[in-house]
Amino acid sequence: MPAKGIFITGTDTGVGKTVAAAVIARMLRNRGMDVGVMKPVTSGCIETGGKRISEDAALLAFGAVCDPADPDIAPYLLSAPPGPVRCRRR
Repeated sequence: MPAKGIFITGTDTGVGKTVAAAVIARMLRNRGMDVGVMKPVTSGCIETGGKRISEDAALLAFGAVCDPADPDIAPYLLSAPPGPVRCRRR
């Protein structure tokens, strides 16, 4: 059987993409499906014990019932949220 996946995307920060993904992951797990989650780039991480921790990745791991320390869930952790890119006119 070919692999199946769900990709969740949104157009703004704080619209609920991570929460929706965690809920869907938990619903699928509760139906006995093997679930993996990933947030390729996450920003606004906190520093604890010299390591960056993503609260979003922890929520996704909780929803999928997997190890929140798995580096494949959030491979790129940024401390500061990226700001908008502004271009100067010449």
